[in-house]
Parts: sequence; C-alpha cells; structure tokens
Amino acid sequence: MRRLGPLCAGLLCGCAVTPLTNKIAIGEEAYVIVVGDAPDGNTDLFAASANGGAFFRFTYNRPVEALPRLSPDGKRVAFIRRQTNADRRSTELVVFDLKTVGETSLLLPEAAANVERLGWSPDGTQLFVQAGQSYATPAPPARMALAPVPADRAAAVDTLTAQALGAPPYALVRRCPGNDVCIVAGADTSSLGNGTTEAIRWGTDSVAYLTNGQLTVRPLRGGHQRTPSWTDPPRNLRNPTFYPGSGDRSIR
Repeated sequence: MRRLGPLCAGLLCGCAVTPLTNKIAIGEEAYVIVVGDAPDGNTDLFAASANGGAFFRFTYNRPVEALPRLSPDGKRVAFIRRQTNADRRSTELVVFDLKTVGETSLLLPEAAANVERLGWSPDGTQLFVQAGQSYATPAPPARMALAPVPADRAAAVDTLTAQALGAPPYALVRRCPGNDVCIVAGADTSSLGNGTTEAIRWGTDSVAYLTNGQLTVRPLRGGHQRTPSWTDPPRNLRNPTFYPGSGDRSIR
C-alpha cells in the first residue's frame, strides 16, 4: 500500500491530513470527482462540492488516471491508472481512501486491460470491472484479486457498473447508436441531446451529463435543469462520479 500525502501521527492528532481536509466533508456532504488536465500537464483527479465552488486536485501523478467511481459510502474512489493512454500493459485498478490517503493498486491482466466501466457492490466490499467481460475483486482492506464473473452473475454486474437512475433504479445510462448518451427504461430509450458525452446518477432523482465539458443536472421527473458553478475547473473535465451525501443511501 502506498500513501500519497502527509499523515497525522502521535498522540496530538488522531486523523489523516489529506488534500481535501477542511475543503470537503468526505462521506458527509455531496461532492463530485472528475478527471482533468492539471497545469503541469498531468492527468489527475479533482474534487469539488456538488453545489459549486472550487475544484481541488488530490492526486499528483505522471501516469494517466481515468474512470473514477466513488464507493457507496463516499469515502473511497476506485479508478484506472496507466503510464500512457495507449499502454494497456501498465493498467492498474487503484483504490484511494479519501479519509486516510491510503492507496491500494492491482495490475490488471491484458485480457482485462481495456476497461470500460467500474462499479461497487452496494455494501462496498467488492469492485467490478467491465472490460469486454465482467470481472470482480474484493475491495480493500481485503486483498485484491481479480477473477472473471460467472455467466449467471454477469447481468447483475453489468447493472452495477452502469449508471442506474432513480430510486429504486428503473433506468440505465447507455450509449445511443449516434454516439450520444441515452436513458434506457425498459423498452423506452430517450437521448439526452446532441453532443452529450457522459452521464451519471445524481442522487435519487436526477441525472447529470456533460456537454462540451460542462456538467448539467436534470431532474428525472421533469423540472428545471441547473449547471453547478465551479471556479477554475480543470481543463478537459471528464469522467465525473458523484456522492449524494450521507442523507442519501441509495445505490450509486
């Protein structure tokens, strides 16, 4: 396990000091994590309050990071890291503890290196990787070990790695034939609009999606959409993942 930040130690301090300390109440308030390009040219992870304000960078690595997915309790984030975008042989599944800055990583086999989506079990004890087929691993603090998902569980894992909308979930985010983003609810499919590139579950009653690098939040049952106002967002903002706050215990 690697640690990427200063840690409190000794009798006078009982908690870790992290890049997000006194900025975001991890596991309590609603917040979003995105991938972005930092001023130094690195592709890293950034976090911000869901209501707007400043983005805070919390990883500082030369390798490329992608596809973050927050755990159900909002205290850990899983993501993919590679030396370069094209170097699939260096693909790692990383779990970063946002409360302690502890990091655990697992080198993925080449058969599982072309990762499309990540997901968590509802209790946060397992991680799932969608990479052509479905894979599963215990989540830290258990020892990570990747294994193919049996065929009779593949559909359930596909749902857990997708963005399931509503409470209880009744729709999934999928890619439209024209490469925009769609919401699929049973036999009904509706597009989120031209130019949409990514969409995520935003709590129990909304969906958020990117258009030209800007995130819009839209209620699922109708109502006014909104655009969170963030100062100094990272360049090429992408791959958002959302934690709705401790008051919302729905599956993300």
